[in-house]
Amino acid sequence: MFSRKLLLLFLTGAFAKADAQKKDNADSLNQVVLAARYHSGFMFAHSIHVENVKGIHPCGFELEYSRAHTDSIIKGRYNSYPRTGVSFTYTDYKRDFLGKAYALSYFAEPDFRVGNSLKILLRASGGLAYLTNPYDEIKNPSNHSYSTAINSFLQLDLGLSCPVSRHWAVYGLAGFFHASNAGFKEPNAGVNYINASIGLQYYAYATRLPVYRHASDTSWRHQPVHVDASVFYTPKSGYKRDTAVARNFLIGASITAIKQISNIDAITAGAEIYYDDGLRTTKEYIVRDTSSNTFAGLLIGHRFLLNRFTFSQELGFYIHKQTKVYNEIYRDLYHTIYHRWGLTYNIKGRWSVGINLLAHKQVADFIDGRLIYRLR
Repeated sequence: MFSRKLLLLFLTGAFAKADAQKKDNADSLNQVVLAARYHSGFMFAHSIHVENVKGIHPCGFELEYSRAHTDSIIKGRYNSYPRTGVSFTYTDYKRDFLGKAYALSYFAEPDFRVGNSLKILLRASGGLAYLTNPYDEIKNPSNHSYSTAINSFLQLDLGLSCPVSRHWAVYGLAGFFHASNAGFKEPNAGVNYINASIGLQYYAYATRLPVYRHASDTSWRHQPVHVDASVFYTPKSGYKRDTAVARNFLIGASITAIKQISNIDAITAGAEIYYDDGLRTTKEYIVRDTSSNTFAGLLIGHRFLLNRFTFSQELGFYIHKQTKVYNEIYRDLYHTIYHRWGLTYNIKGRWSVGINLLAHKQVADFIDGRLIYRLR
């Protein structure tokens, strides 16, 4: 009942308000898009610690506010019609020990024209989620998926949009939701949810995309290789000498070479080094291991370039880590290969800020905040 009322309110009041923005043809080049969709799917037990989520079928809805950028310059630069905006996502996990999730996120979605009206949608979202029933040793010992109320929220989707009138379109997406606190507090196996969704979009000017003569912007070909240097930090869960839970830290630095290969794509190669004091306390006080807690790795990757925002995906290879005893006695987590997912925003000129998730296989290790400076 709650979800139906909220959807009805959004689809009547909000859509009517946006309709007032249809002033002239210029609106079609940077128009407001409102949308609502219902999603449903299944969870998978990606770890022996969360076998109790197998067979769960969450469901919920998502509300969106965005702007579609469809002018010829944007189309030539990105070879697509980008849409960026914010979304509110509600998910009922259908089990008392998991509770519900309320997420607010920013998304970037390049839309690709197929024929006269059909669009292919590719979306990446990142934000924060409030989860209602975290792990508690006494009140909720069954929840090993998350142990804090506030968690990071990531979403990847692929789908189609088909107009049914001048202002309305039906759209569907298939995707992946992830929520976790990235090692801020244990247990933190994470909530992973495969889903499909269907909904309605309202375009303030028109659903049909404009057609332009093919005139791609090739200025990227003259861009030299760039080099970024960054420092990153995150608080991380650890222990005191008496094995009481404590808040420690992780700090590091990286350097990355970036070569642009299209208006929206770049390939990267880099190196990083970081010190994990949270791991040190676990190894020293729990495992009785005094080996090094410094990690060094090499990375290769790809970046989506969307104006001031950059979405990165990297595959890393450790060249230095001492976790053999930790893996054998405490938790089999650290392997030779790992992966990183990041979102950065260019503040001004050479300076950017961002967040970055490091994971081993399907298990998130930590999310860091970082400051980035372009050396050249």
